[in-house]
Amino acid sequence: MNDSQVKQQIQQMVSFIRQEAEEKAAEIGVKAEEDFNIRKLSTVEAAREKIRAEYERKTKLIQVNRKIAHSTELNGSRLKVLKARDEVLREVYDDADKRLARISTENPDVYKALLSSLILQSLLALRDEEVVVRTREADAPAVESALKTVSEEYTDKNDGAPINAVVDSKRFLSENCTGGVTLFSNGGRVMLENTFESRLEIAYQQNLPVIRSMLFGADDAEAASA
Repeated sequence: MNDSQVKQQIQQMVSFIRQEAEEKAAEIGVKAEEDFNIRKLSTVEAAREKIRAEYERKTKLIQVNRKIAHSTELNGSRLKVLKARDEVLREVYDDADKRLARISTENPDVYKALLSSLILQSLLALRDEEVVVRTREADAPAVESALKTVSEEYTDKNDGAPINAVVDSKRFLSENCTGGVTLFSNGGRVMLENTFESRLEIAYQQNLPVIRSMLFGADDAEAASA
């Protein structure tokens, strides 16, 4: 084999090797491109999922905050309504208290009859032989006069049992009291309050559902007491 043939053969081998190298390089390039695209898609999808999750989290947070704000607003409105209702009820209560306070001066005969009824009711509740009646200082004469008749009525209603009821001449109810009496028995250890204030409070509490219904309607009254 001469030099020309050797050179030709070497050239063919070089060309073959180069072709294989180029094909291998192309193959590696394609594989790298595929890997890159796969990783890129994976990275993009992961980023999308992260963004989607963050969006959902923020959306839920917004919804929760809206619900909280709505609930807070509703509660605030409800409290305002309840406060307004309480103010109306307090006005009703105060008006009744003022009317009771005027009875002793505007209707003295009616007031004396009420005193007698309150005293008799209290005596029958206590059923003690010795009772001290405390009243407003201005009402002491009227109570003293009422005790004579009331004591007899008590004896008749209590199977003839005697009663010694006296007015407390040393201590009196506050002048802020609108009227009525407070009785003490068993050496002062038992007290029965039968003033206008105490009776008004009892009547108010017992009839509060009815008052609410009259003022605000049955449904509103039930909701307020729930």
